[in-house]
Amino acid sequence: MTENSAVSAITRNFDRGVRVLALALYALMILVVGLQILTRWVLAPVIGSLPWTVNLSQMLLVYVTFIGAAVASGKHEHISLDLLSSRLSDEKVRYLAGLRSVMTIGFVSVLIAGAYPLYQQNKGSVIGALPAHPPFTQAWLYVPAVVGGAIIVIYAIRDLWEVITDPATVVAELRGDETYDTDS
Repeated sequence: MTENSAVSAITRNFDRGVRVLALALYALMILVVGLQILTRWVLAPVIGSLPWTVNLSQMLLVYVTFIGAAVASGKHEHISLDLLSSRLSDEKVRYLAGLRSVMTIGFVSVLIAGAYPLYQQNKGSVIGALPAHPPFTQAWLYVPAVVGGAIIVIYAIRDLWEVITDPATVVAELRGDETYDTDS
């Protein structure tokens, strides 16, 4: 197995793991919201509603948001303007792609640097009807910002490395070349 194919296999497995995590969190959120609807509107006269489902679904929404952003970043499906890439030279497109990766790393580093102290500060805070122990404390609302941010930084470093080592692929992707495959 060559070094390139080993790196490719690691990248595919990492991508798959992040996508599975995002899907599992999304499915769990749907189940909790479904349970909330069922107990509030159907079973309320019999067993009453479950007040913790509101807070847990809100917490899961935060998790889905940040891990989902990481998935979008890894698949290059984040919001971007492609107007410039069609009008600039290949060298300038490559430069802009590198700048985008560096700016992403900078922005997400600030996000992580701000989220971690908030995690530390809120360790003992309770979220509504959820239990008062981890992972249900308010501090755990900042975990997905750190984890999702770290995943986005990994993807941005990968993209920056690609700008340096394989500029033709980067330019083809940004120009919308149909021969570029994001899943390979």
